Amino acid sequence: MNAATLAPRRFWWLAAGFVVWCIALVVLYGLHAIGCAFGWSAATLRWSLVLLFLAHLAVIGWMWGRFARAAPDAATGATGRFLHEAIVWTTIAAFASAVLALGPPLLLTTCI
Repeated sequence: MNAATLAPRRFWWLAAGFVVWCIALVVLYGLHAIGCAFGWSAATLRWSLVLLFLAHLAVIGWMWGRFARAAPDAATGATGRFLHEAIVWTTIAAFASAVLALGPPLLLTTCI
């Protein structure tokens, strides 16, 4: 049985959740450095960091929901189903990783 070939753009979705995770890491630490360098108040800096963190979680959550609700393309066969499941689970892993790795530092002292 010959299944339809998968479009290369589908493979980019495998990394999309972790790309957003990486962007969140850079933006959060960059904003933290800027806030400390310019002497922002602890409350302003903390709320800015929390809002940015939640925005990135919302993006990853949207991607997770988008793929969890969508059905794999039946024309692509078992390979398409596998890729769909892999995309869903890597997005879940990116969400969990963001919560576990980027969330707890928000509870620490903002600037030393």
